[in-house]
Amino acid sequence: LNYFEDGEVYTKLADVMSKLDTTAAGKKAMKSVLEEGFSKFPSNQGILIGLINYYITSGEDTDRLFSLLDDAKKNEPGNASLYYVEGQAYKQIGDLDKAAKAYDESAAKDPKYVFAYIGKGQMYYDKALELQEKAQNELDDAKYMALVQDFEVTLKKCIEPFEQAYVVCEDAAIKSTIAEYLKQIYYRFRDQDPKFQAGYEKYNALLNN
Repeated sequence: LNYFEDGEVYTKLADVMSKLDTTAAGKKAMKSVLEEGFSKFPSNQGILIGLINYYITSGEDTDRLFSLLDDAKKNEPGNASLYYVEGQAYKQIGDLDKAAKAYDESAAKDPKYVFAYIGKGQMYYDKALELQEKAQNELDDAKYMALVQDFEVTLKKCIEPFEQAYVVCEDAAIKSTIAEYLKQIYYRFRDQDPKFQAGYEKYNALLNN
């Protein structure tokens, strides 16, 4: 009936197929559905995550996934959301350097595309939380201090993209969420430099108002 629900029909169909047939043949059929959906709705996050999970769990080369993204970018070279999706894919498989590059390319395509900045900031924020948790569970003092240092360096990487996101964002709710992130980050480093204290005071006042 050509009713695709912005691509969500493909993610739901793939989910049903994965439950009905768990054999290798069933998984390949599910992949075909996701790839078909991706070709029509390359910005759909559900389809993308489904494909990423497939390639990770199947052991197949993820080059195929990025080949699909490259094809989509060739068809729409000015589409900033495709580069954002590429960043999300690299983040999912743990390649943060390539993810950061993709987010930057997304922002270059459209400097007002807020999700390019949010994606990059969120990536570093999530990584910082992961390092913080590792530090909390580390019993060796030297390793603990190294993890804390990595945590702080990574958390500071959030500041620039979140600041850029705050500037270009036009959605009040999203803007408030970004401000909350920045407030927390600046609060963490408020004793290290007056600029961090000023940043904390700025966003604390904005949120209170």
